[in-house]
This record gives sequence, structure tokens and C-alpha cells, in this order.
Amino acid sequence: MKKPQLILTQLRNVTGTLMLVASLALLQACGSDGKKESRTEDALEKTGDAISADTKEATENTKEDLKEAGEKADAKSDELAADFKRERDEAVAKMKIQKDKLDAKIDELKVKADKQSDKAKAETERQKAKLEVEREELSNDMEKAKNATADAWKDVKAGFKSAGRDIGNAFDKAGDKLKKDN
Repeated sequence: MKKPQLILTQLRNVTGTLMLVASLALLQACGSDGKKESRTEDALEKTGDAISADTKEATENTKEDLKEAGEKADAKSDELAADFKRERDEAVAKMKIQKDKLDAKIDELKVKADKQSDKAKAETERQKAKLEVEREELSNDMEKAKNATADAWKDVKAGFKSAGRDIGNAFDKAGDKLKKDN
């Protein structure tokens, strides 16, 4: 019977030794590695370094993105400026054509007035005077168009559309009067 007690005693000794070794291992793991700071402080320092590196990389990426966005904005601005200039030049060319038509109508009315009776002549002269006013306004609008900036172009363009309708109406009225007098 001594053997089971011997085995039991040996088992207790081995268990005790294992517990001692485990305690020492845990104590060593929790202990300092010779530094004056804890492992937590060391981990925080490494995390801070990682955050700094990430921040630097993110800043560089953001700078690149901003530069790219700026280049795209510049390209779009150049495109809009070209569109504005093209549109403005087209509008001025159309107004020049309208002005030439007005000049032709005014000249036609002058010739017509010379051949008319006094009553018809007075009406033709009145129509001619209206067309001359329209021509002067169109000349002013052309100057505005030639000197318009991109920012002011929308307002100027809206004014031209309105003036274009008025000029068209003046042509129609003058044409109607000429037809009646013939």
C-alpha cells in the first residue's frame, strides 16, 4: 500500500513544481524587460508612431487629390471660358447681321418715302425713326456683348434675347407698312 501513497506524494511534488514554474513564468511575462517604462507605454509609443505615419500618408494623398481637383477645375474653367467666348462671338455676329438688316430696311424706307404721298411719307418716316432707334440700341448691345465678362454674360444674353424679339417686331411692322403702301 505504500506505493499508492508514494505515487500520491510524487504527484503532489510534481504538481507543486509545475505551479511554481508557471508562477515564475507568469511573473516574468508581467515583469519589466529592463526598460523604465511599462509595456503599455511602449505599445502606446508604437501606436503613436503608426498614427503619425498614417497621418503623413493621408496628408500626402489629400494634397495629391487637391492638386488633381485643382487641375480638373482649371481645365473646366478653361473650357467654360472658351464656350463663353464662342457664344459671345456668335451673338455679336448675329447682332451684326440684324444691324445690317436694319440698315437695309432703313435705306429701303428712305427710298420708299421719297416716292410716297405726304400722308404715307409721314408714316414711313415714323417707322424709319423707330428702326433707327432700334439700330442704335442694337449697336449699344453689340458693344456690351463685345466687352462682357463671363460673369455678366448671362444677364447680357437675356437682354439680347429680349432686344432680338423687339427688333423682329419692328421689322414685321415696317414690312407690313411697306406692303400696305405699295
